Amino acid sequence: MLQPALPEHLPGEPLRGRPGDLRLIAQVLLRAPLLLLLAALCGPLWLPFGLGLLVWGWPPNIPSFGQVARYGSLIWTVSPPAPGLSLPMRLYLSQSVLRKVLVMPVWGLCWFVDLLLFGRQIAAIRVERPLLEISAARSGSTQIARYLEADPELVAPSFLQFVFPYRWLWWLAPRTLGRVITPAQVRHKMEQMVPPEFVQRHEGDPFRTDTLDGALYLAHLNHLAPFLGPRVLSDEFGFASAHPAAQALIRGVFVDLIEVIGRKTLLHAGPGPDGRPRRLFMKGHFIGAAEELERRFPDACFLTVVRHPLPRLQSAINFLRANPIDPVLGPPPWGWLVDGMLDSELRYCAAEQAFFSAEGSGARCVVRFTDFVHDLEGTMGEVYRRCFGVTVLPTHVPRVHEPRARTGYLLNRSLSQLGIDEAALEARFGGYIDWIEAPRQSTPVAQAIPPAASR
Repeated sequence: MLQPALPEHLPGEPLRGRPGDLRLIAQVLLRAPLLLLLAALCGPLWLPFGLGLLVWGWPPNIPSFGQVARYGSLIWTVSPPAPGLSLPMRLYLSQSVLRKVLVMPVWGLCWFVDLLLFGRQIAAIRVERPLLEISAARSGSTQIARYLEADPELVAPSFLQFVFPYRWLWWLAPRTLGRVITPAQVRHKMEQMVPPEFVQRHEGDPFRTDTLDGALYLAHLNHLAPFLGPRVLSDEFGFASAHPAAQALIRGVFVDLIEVIGRKTLLHAGPGPDGRPRRLFMKGHFIGAAEELERRFPDACFLTVVRHPLPRLQSAINFLRANPIDPVLGPPPWGWLVDGMLDSELRYCAAEQAFFSAEGSGARCVVRFTDFVHDLEGTMGEVYRRCFGVTVLPTHVPRVHEPRARTGYLLNRSLSQLGIDEAALEARFGGYIDWIEAPRQSTPVAQAIPPAASR
């Protein structure tokens, strides 16, 4: 489905677009000596990094050489629709890949330090009955995660912990930088670094749980995919991609990363207030990893929030357009986002429906977005019954939502402004819409979770 040319700017929208070739050439020239300096600084680290590889193997927090080669080839061979990729754009993207390669030994050694200091302790931790919230983008999943992470039985890695997955750093940072820089200052600084239209659409907090796929994509090279056209966006940035390389990353590397960071998080947090081990909680859009996660954690509880796909797709396209993935490159063209996100979301909905409709070893809890919005107490009661095995909602769980501003977005194109035929699109999502609107049959608690999960 190739979209007709969409205007890159409409009246009232923030003036943000792709940089001109002259600006990109200037950026390429400016980056060249910085990359040489980075190579000189990081070069000596390749020897100890290579020795670490012999002992522990390739760490999951850095891209593989295979991914580097694939992106290096894509940058110079892909031919996306208008406005295409200019030579300066390809040079800039190539430098981005090179920069990632140059710092690989830094982040790899950071990973190895954890294994050297805490390897036995990490390996001894058992991840039991994890609660894994796997929901589509813009479904309300972040808000319900905020309520769940407040439960003292659960522990969730923060976004910063997933970006910097090193327990030695988690211990060191509060005792050094944390003495002079407060979390409030970090939040304020990070908010200043992103445009206001993004702040409106994302309740970001680096010290709380967030969509963990984003941290994975930043650690590897997937964050460059939206700048390579709609096909690459769908293949490499979608969470239910059929591309073999993307599947290998999500089902292999990402699952390994979830398990190891989960063990580190449980080790770092220690037991709960009652002295019992805590349960791991993670949130993301990683539906492509769901089956592998269930094999890895057969006693897991899987939770999703389902929302009508049309408003969710509209929100997702506007969100990705507002997302400052690379401040220099600006946002990807609207037409690329529409084509890439539509293809990706059709696959995601099919995968979500298949997984959450199937029988599995763990519990599956499906929450409607409309129920979550209008009946918070009843919805959270069902989540706690299904995922915690309790029938009385704990007192710390809110019964009503705090007021939130859902109007006045600086960037909010409608589906018609995005060139999408709503009636035709609703027909394509018909089976999924019927599924999310069908009456839910509750799974008995005894079948949903092991008896040990009861409080």
